Amino acid sequence: MKKQTIFLTAVLLTAAFFVSVSDTHAAYHLFDDKLRVKGSIYEFMIYRTNVKSYEKQYRDTKWGLMRTKGTLELLYKAVERNQYQLNIFGFFHWWHESVPDFDDEYNRAMASRNRKRYQGPFYDQDDWINELYLDFYAGKWNVRIGKQIVFWSEVEMVRTIDRINPLDLRYTTPGIDPWDEIKIGLWMMRGFYNSDLPGQLVFEWIWIPGDYEGVRTPREGTNWGSEPGPEGREDLRPRGFGQSAAVNEMWRRSQPAFSLSNSTFAFRIRGNSEVSFLGAYYLLDWTVSWYHGMNNTPVVDRDKLGEPFILNMDAGTVNGYLNNLAIRRLVGAEFARVPRGLWEYKFFDAVGASCQTYVPKLGAVVRGEFSYEIGLPENKANPDHIEDTASYMKQITGTTERDVINVGLTIDKPVKINWLSQRWGASGVLDCTLGWFGQWRMGNVSRIRRTFAYQDRSQTNFTLTVRSKFRNNELWPTLRVLYNTRNWGYTVLAVRYTPGKHLRYELGYMYFFAHDPYHFREANAEDNDSVYFRFGYEF
Repeated sequence: MKKQTIFLTAVLLTAAFFVSVSDTHAAYHLFDDKLRVKGSIYEFMIYRTNVKSYEKQYRDTKWGLMRTKGTLELLYKAVERNQYQLNIFGFFHWWHESVPDFDDEYNRAMASRNRKRYQGPFYDQDDWINELYLDFYAGKWNVRIGKQIVFWSEVEMVRTIDRINPLDLRYTTPGIDPWDEIKIGLWMMRGFYNSDLPGQLVFEWIWIPGDYEGVRTPREGTNWGSEPGPEGREDLRPRGFGQSAAVNEMWRRSQPAFSLSNSTFAFRIRGNSEVSFLGAYYLLDWTVSWYHGMNNTPVVDRDKLGEPFILNMDAGTVNGYLNNLAIRRLVGAEFARVPRGLWEYKFFDAVGASCQTYVPKLGAVVRGEFSYEIGLPENKANPDHIEDTASYMKQITGTTERDVINVGLTIDKPVKINWLSQRWGASGVLDCTLGWFGQWRMGNVSRIRRTFAYQDRSQTNFTLTVRSKFRNNELWPTLRVLYNTRNWGYTVLAVRYTPGKHLRYELGYMYFFAHDPYHFREANAEDNDSVYFRFGYEF
């Protein structure tokens, strides 16, 4: 298997360097331009530069990811009339993550079912379909029916109002890949009405008839996931679930069925307004929105919670099962089966608004976003249980709801630096984006199991993105930084090389830090410093 993987990588490298780069368009148009075909094949590799000593028992190599991915995009103009138009759009992708194929310890670090779902588009049956929908235009109406990805925000690294599609965070993180590479498509009906009302109002509605997807967090034993638990007996194969993997499996098994009663609804109005402020006129591009759907992570089922310290599996408790699983691993007993139905997904509502405008005195575009989440489901915990235990490990004692406020503010400003263009043949312009994002829990948080750090009410993130262009837009250096005021975050420095219309290369470095990763689940990538390389061919 190792030789096959090395051979496949060599073939891909050879193809990338020797495929002819012509002056044709970066898409094929067939059947008198009725069908447009685009696609790509990419290799994305992560090499760890800071493997901690205790991790070496789970790794034979320093490779964290070696993911081969192919995409195919189709746009078919099925009907074109003066009164209406019907298009069919499809975006399909397939991938294989090959590190478990040649790193035996990495392979054993994952339970077999987790490994299969992780290595390819096998988490759900339709994972290979990213988007597939009918796109119908008639006058002022536009209706799309099928699997879609929705963008309700224009920020890069922290989401506030953009909640429609859940995220797949198993392979990458915002700042390395754009949102359209991370979002999970959902089957929905989506409509637009372009009115003649003042402000050129556009009314948008979304109905997702029961297609629910939870957030896909990094898998236990993978490069981004938590470390696996003790392996236990050597004669027990395949490897059983650790506590993190067991929780993820319970979340998966508890996901709601495809049912109309589990429908999600969303509505948005977008418009333009001209306002006067301090003697200057500003053209505002604004939106207001409403969302009603299930949270992308569950809470425990109160009816099945039971006593938090019971180790009897028949009691069917979340904490009891996890404690039982840990003890079985340590003593080398057979692995307990993952129970069903201990978690439930609950609905909540969110109202949101955004506004952006160009501010001449700043020479920048300023964008603000706001959302108020109503009745967000939360787990409760006993604050007196084991004082030094991380917040996400506190014993669950029940469920509750809290309102949450999210606010974001970004400033996009081009900065001209003459010597860049004079000495390096660059555009001389640095596109800089500075962002501030705050989040606050309302009400009493003294018994919330996981609110940022335990019993804390708020958190704040700062982001910075700087881009430029060199050598007639062939070289694209980018710097992205996220800093949380509780002293965790990451930096990504990358250079993209685009020689012509087809070949693409990107080299980057990722640096992660965290003051106390055990109290912040978002900070569990502490010291996962890595070099990554991405190369591919687009047509």
